[in-house]
Amino acid sequence: MFNMKTINKNYAFTLVEVLVSITILSLILVSVFNVYISSTHINMKTDITRMLQQNTKSAVELIAEDVRKYWYWSWVTMFSESLSPCDAVVNSNETKEGTKLCIWNNKDYYLAEETSTDTFERVTDWNCEDIKKKCTSVVNKWSGARPIMNSWVDVKKLRFMISWKDVQKVTMLMTLQPATWKWIKTSIIENNRFYFQTTISQRTNLK
Repeated sequence: MFNMKTINKNYAFTLVEVLVSITILSLILVSVFNVYISSTHINMKTDITRMLQQNTKSAVELIAEDVRKYWYWSWVTMFSESLSPCDAVVNSNETKEGTKLCIWNNKDYYLAEETSTDTFERVTDWNCEDIKKKCTSVVNKWSGARPIMNSWVDVKKLRFMISWKDVQKVTMLMTLQPATWKWIKTSIIENNRFYFQTTISQRTNLK
């Protein structure tokens, strides 16, 4: 017959053990959180870059098609002048700079601000300097003005430089940023502005 002896003891963590455990857990959580934030930031920056590049590509392709198909563009409004319609001809060896590109097939490309009535009012670069301004590039034809970029992108600057020396060509300069109303932080918008320049030349007939 065994004589059983019951020992009643209370086991618990000491204060030092609790503090050490909390410290280790906190360090792990902070590391995981930092990795998550860094990964999210990289993904967002990649998405923003891709979005800006895709919008720029589609806009350039549209304008280039019109410039090359309709070999003669009529007039560019000088950025120092009033926002007047296309009513003159650029046909000298000078390089003309402006904010509006007029195509021979009655199409105009320019910078515009979206109004509360879902229409687009032509503006200059200075009107779009505010980071919160909703400006975009539009094409205006018989059916009215429509944006050539999606609502995820704000266009802050749009300039055209026309040269008729040797071969007709137009150089387009744009500054784009992610749209502010898409819940993107201001710091991310400012750090991810996209500056673009390209030159479109008239097609030449090879003899």
